[in-house]
Amino acid sequence: MKNLETKWAIRLLNEHENICWQHGINLTTPVINISSGKQTYGYWSPRHRTISISRHLIKTEPWDIVLEVLKHEMAHQYVTDFYNDADKHGNYFKKACKKLGVHPAFVTNKDYAAKLEDFKGKLPSDAKRMLTKVEKLMALGQSSNEAEAQAASRKANYLLNKYNLQRVENDNPEIKYHTICHKKKRIESIQQAIMSVLQKYYYVSCISSYTYDFQDDAEYRSVVIVGKKEAIKVAEYVYHFLFDTAQTLWQEYRKKHKAGRDDKVSFDMGFIKGIENNHEKMLESSQIELNDDRRLPVSTVKALVEQNRIKNQVEVSRIFPKRTKQYYGKHRPSSSAYKNGFKNGKNTHIKKGVATRGEGISGFLGSSGKG
Repeated sequence: MKNLETKWAIRLLNEHENICWQHGINLTTPVINISSGKQTYGYWSPRHRTISISRHLIKTEPWDIVLEVLKHEMAHQYVTDFYNDADKHGNYFKKACKKLGVHPAFVTNKDYAAKLEDFKGKLPSDAKRMLTKVEKLMALGQSSNEAEAQAASRKANYLLNKYNLQRVENDNPEIKYHTICHKKKRIESIQQAIMSVLQKYYYVSCISSYTYDFQDDAEYRSVVIVGKKEAIKVAEYVYHFLFDTAQTLWQEYRKKHKAGRDDKVSFDMGFIKGIENNHEKMLESSQIELNDDRRLPVSTVKALVEQNRIKNQVEVSRIFPKRTKQYYGKHRPSSSAYKNGFKNGKNTHIKKGVATRGEGISGFLGSSGKG
């Protein structure tokens, strides 16, 4: 364990350096201590120039949370180094938190247990009701009746849009973020393409990043979803459904047509283009309509998506002030693999997850490490 804790401390030093670089701040390198306490998750000691991070925190919470605690303690270090002050959680501290991009839930002077609850948050009762209805509608996508599957997808889309419109009118909930990691060293083109779908239609922003696995002492590529808590839950469900479905359909195509690895990107891009085609059809007319005459102006929906995108980008800039552009793998739109993927995508409707992801919307909480 001691050897592993040494590796954690080295990783936290690297994270300290990276956070300083990301936010353009020049903090001196502290001593990193892995502490044994379960109540105090983090602590900055000005006298010993030491940031302590709880072993219990590292072992029980996602790495995102560990980094928020680290940044909170770095804000205390910033106050010591630049303001020569120990104002605890006063104005200088709040200024330091802003400079370091500390999430609002971790800026307050509450204890860390309360901070974690605030950050994870509980869904409002109306959000829970909406998500339950949406999950039931997605389950109808299992129907072999194509018209029924399309109607269910359309109604689920309507409820999501209507709920988000009501949320804008009623309050201004805090933007959160969530990390998905498959324990892979690279982001696949299919993941980037799914991220694009989520950003266009599901009220979230998506960034490809890196995350640390404390058990493996390894860094893996990850997908970060940013948005309101209920939007994140739906987006994560859709992400896993599309990822799993694309993998299953590709394996079927590969075996049937003896396709090579070079065809996979083309097949995946075709599949996602087919999925986008289904979503775009819902927005072709001036209104989103249902059989019972409920309707929403498409112009309102598009404006709402853009409004959410702008709000989400504020949080994205807080977490990733310096980002590099991501590129899709090379694919051939004229190839048989692309065309077959597109056909499969058009025939796919968001529905209940496959067996390995059977938790449904209500099952996706916290960071996901499923591969």
